[in-house]
Amino acid sequence: MDFGEVLDEWERMKRERSRAAHPKAGPADPVPETARLSPFEAWLDEHGVEDKDAERPGASAQAEREARDRRLAALDPQATLDLHGMGAQEAEAALLAFLEDSGRRGLEKVIVVHGKGNHSKEGPVLGRVARRAIEMSPWAGRSGVAGRAEGGSGALWVLLRKKG
Repeated sequence: MDFGEVLDEWERMKRERSRAAHPKAGPADPVPETARLSPFEAWLDEHGVEDKDAERPGASAQAEREARDRRLAALDPQATLDLHGMGAQEAEAALLAFLEDSGRRGLEKVIVVHGKGNHSKEGPVLGRVARRAIEMSPWAGRSGVAGRAEGGSGALWVLLRKKG
């Protein structure tokens, strides 16, 4: 017996059970659609149910943003700024100018190397300055600690926002 025959047999058995459940329906009388459904399926047909997997308004935009962020996170940086040797104020000004210039040039991802503060008399200062400047910049989007190849905990990656 092949699969088609199994399906035909299944349909025949369903029709017989349906007619047994509704004896008033004659051979020529169509069996009501709800009689062919299980009680659960009939209830769902009557009352409906919210499909939680269906797209919600704005869900596709969010999915597009998430896909873009994943793509950009995997993207190699397109420019790098090294803040080594700068004071806090000089580093902040340089970083804000770098982010604006990079954004205006249409870059999507940059690296800011601030160092770990191992050679600083005051300890690690530039990391805090860099994070604060990135938060202040209208050009900066998401950011995070760079990968080992880009400087690890002594550097930050920044995804740049598009300005229109």
